[in-house]
Amino acid sequence: MVNEQALLSDLVSAINAWTQGNRGRSLSGLARRTSVAYSTIRRIAQNESVPHPYTALSIAEVVMTTQQRLEFLKNHFPTIGNLMDEVYATNVRPDPNQESLSRFIRLEPHNRIFNIAATKKGTTRRAIAALCGQSGIEALDEMLDDTILVELPDGTIKYTHDNWVIGNVDDALVQVRQSTHHFVKQLVGTDGASLMHATGAVKPELVPKLKELVLNFMKDLNALKDNQDAEGDTHFFCDLMYSLYDRNDLRTDRRTKSECPNKELDE
Repeated sequence: MVNEQALLSDLVSAINAWTQGNRGRSLSGLARRTSVAYSTIRRIAQNESVPHPYTALSIAEVVMTTQQRLEFLKNHFPTIGNLMDEVYATNVRPDPNQESLSRFIRLEPHNRIFNIAATKKGTTRRAIAALCGQSGIEALDEMLDDTILVELPDGTIKYTHDNWVIGNVDDALVQVRQSTHHFVKQLVGTDGASLMHATGAVKPELVPKLKELVLNFMKDLNALKDNQDAEGDTHFFCDLMYSLYDRNDLRTDRRTKSECPNKELDE
C-alpha cells in the first residue's frame, strides 16, 4: 500500500529542488510540461493534496533525474520500481547529452535556440523570447533541464562548450535541413545573407580539390570565429557541403570495364 504522506513529501522536495535549480522554472511551467492543471500542481507543491499516481509519475518525469525516478518508484511503487531496477539497472544513467542533443536539434524552436546558444557569446532569455516567444522559453527550459544548455549567474545562456562540432552525418544533415527554414530570403542582396548553388564536372584526379576548397573555407571561418577581436552579438549560421552525384564516380583503383560490377555506368 502506498504511503501517501511519504510520497507527497518526496514529491514536494523534488518540486522545490527543481524550481530552485533554475530561475526560469515555475509551477505554471511545470503545469504546462506535465499537462496537469496549475491548481493541482500548486496544491501538491504546497503539501495540501496527495496526487493521483499518474499525476505523481507525470511530475516525477520532469522534476527528477533518471536515478531519482528509479528510487522514487522503488519506494512508492515497488512492483514497477523493482522490476525496472532488475531489468534495466545496468542501463539506468543520466540521459546522455549526445542523445538529448540529437533529439533537440530535430525540434523547433529548440534547434534555433541551441544554435545561437552554442557560441562563445551565448544568448539570453530576453533574446530568445524576442526571437521565439513563449514557446522559445519553454523549449529553453527543456534544454536546461537536460543540461544541454546552462544558465550562468549573469543570465547568459550557453551550450556546455564554447564551440562544438557534429561528428554524426545524420545530425549534420538535420542541421542543414533546419537551416533552410531559418534562411531569411529578404536579406539576400545585403550583407545579412548569401545563397549559392553550383554544379560541375571535373577530372577524377581533381575531386580531392573540392574537399580542399571546403576545408580551407572552414579553416578561414573558424579563424574568424576564434578571433577575440571579432566576437560580437550578431549570430549567424553557415552551411557548406559538396558531394558527387554518383558514388561510383569515386574510384580508388583503375579497374577495367570487364572487372567493374556496374559496367554499364562506365559506358
